[in-house]
Amino acid sequence: MTRGIFYLLILMATGFARLEGSPLPKRHEVLGQARHLLDNWSISYVMGGNKLGDVKDCEACNQCLGLKKPDKDSRLRACPTCASCSLDCSHFTYEVFKLAGLPATYLTTALMNTLGADALLKNYSLVDVGSRSQRALPGDLLVYDGHVVMLEKKHASGLGDIIHVTSGRDLRGPGLGIQRERHVAIDHYRGPLLRVLRHVDLVRELRDFTLSRSRLTDAKTE
Repeated sequence: MTRGIFYLLILMATGFARLEGSPLPKRHEVLGQARHLLDNWSISYVMGGNKLGDVKDCEACNQCLGLKKPDKDSRLRACPTCASCSLDCSHFTYEVFKLAGLPATYLTTALMNTLGADALLKNYSLVDVGSRSQRALPGDLLVYDGHVVMLEKKHASGLGDIIHVTSGRDLRGPGLGIQRERHVAIDHYRGPLLRVLRHVDLVRELRDFTLSRSRLTDAKTE
């Protein structure tokens, strides 16, 4: 698709925050996989962590972190066993897309913020929706300086529920790296919101849904 078509789709999508109950199976699968990881995985935040290991791997990592209590920036050095089971924020979003069956190539939060729209689309299947939270939909990535989260639900007045892998003051202990935060001010959650990114498959799905609904409406008025 050309940039012009994608820009049109982005404009169309801004008016569809009300589509919570709509038949958008890919979007629901993305959210379902994020919730599945949240509810079922005892996994720790580790900077550079990039693997969903088995239960034994995860428990070994959690036990080491609980014993040594390293700071967030030296966790992998202090507990190398965590290389077998741990995630950071950007690897979490990559895993969610991959588990949902969407084409996914890993990129850091720095690249999420600095790459141009064409490179994001061509190399990472991500569409730049801008930096306004009003344009974000559930399943989108909200990118801040050094952190990325997945939007789970939007509320009124710029608030939203997010799922993410977090560290620092938000870290609640080994095995609790994946967290849900409710009713956060998404425009300024970790500093200002810098970018909203949407997977290209979700853009296409929304486009197809919008066009089919438009045809149905036209048919009823004929």
